[in-house]
Amino acid sequence: MAHKVEFASPEWLETLRGMIERYMALAPADLDLSICEVFTGVPKHLDKNGNGVIAWHCHIKNGRLEFRDGEVESADLKTIADYNFILPFARTKIEPGNMDEYQAQQAEGAKRGLVQHSGDRSRVPPAFYGMHNELADLTL
Repeated sequence: MAHKVEFASPEWLETLRGMIERYMALAPADLDLSICEVFTGVPKHLDKNGNGVIAWHCHIKNGRLEFRDGEVESADLKTIADYNFILPFARTKIEPGNMDEYQAQQAEGAKRGLVQHSGDRSRVPPAFYGMHNELADLTL
């Protein structure tokens, strides 16, 4: 079994970075996509900045990946989520049988102010579709 890593920990972020690099090789060479995720209310042992927030962003362009800590104001896809709310989603594989429930819970979280999604999700290339489930298998 693969080594599991704690959600949003430095090791998890490094795993994500490596995964994006691997999946980029399967995507169109001209892919130009930026992504940002911000997690609020993070556990103290993960709160390296002392502000309760872990954020990362990346930009894929011309076959290259720029992956950094921190939030950017503008990204093609951006998610801001409460850590405890989003954690179960990070561990859940998305499959046809649970897609409706997954989306309903996300909508409820958005209504309660626990998650915000912005951007056009259709910009994600089909080659990236398996990434969430692969990462879910590795997330503690």
